[in-house]
Amino acid sequence: MSSTLNRIAAGFAAILLTLMVGLILLEIVLRFFSRSTFMADALVGHGVAAITFLALGWTLEQGTMIRISVLTRRMPAAARAASALFSIVAAEVLVIWLMFYEWRAISRLWTRGTTSEHHLPIPLWIPEAFFFIGLALLAVQLAVMFCKLVVHGQKEEEALKI
Repeated sequence: MSSTLNRIAAGFAAILLTLMVGLILLEIVLRFFSRSTFMADALVGHGVAAITFLALGWTLEQGTMIRISVLTRRMPAAARAASALFSIVAAEVLVIWLMFYEWRAISRLWTRGTTSEHHLPIPLWIPEAFFFIGLALLAVQLAVMFCKLVVHGQKEEEALKI
């Protein structure tokens, strides 16, 4: 289930990236004719943040997130497992804490009906919701990693799937 959600989010991030590239190319062409969408900077800015957060769970699942293993490779297996367990729990606590504050921000933006101050008034809860969804997928993937480490043990650099 988590793998499917991560793939869907990563696929959506890829679609957003393609749309951003298209918007940038459109903006370049329009500027040849002294025209502009006047929205490329705002939409691409929101898009970059959205694709970054939406791809977090998939990146962690695939084992492609940046890891610094200069110390852990030299540790005994038990110390490496303890280190991994501590890292996963600390990351999970941090992600849940961020989700709590992100949810408060989304609900506040929704309640107030806050929109961006651009030519296209985007409800600001929408880009914030992408951050929340990405954090939620990351929290699920961290929980999967925790369970897999505790129940089965974990080989380093292996993709984690349920």
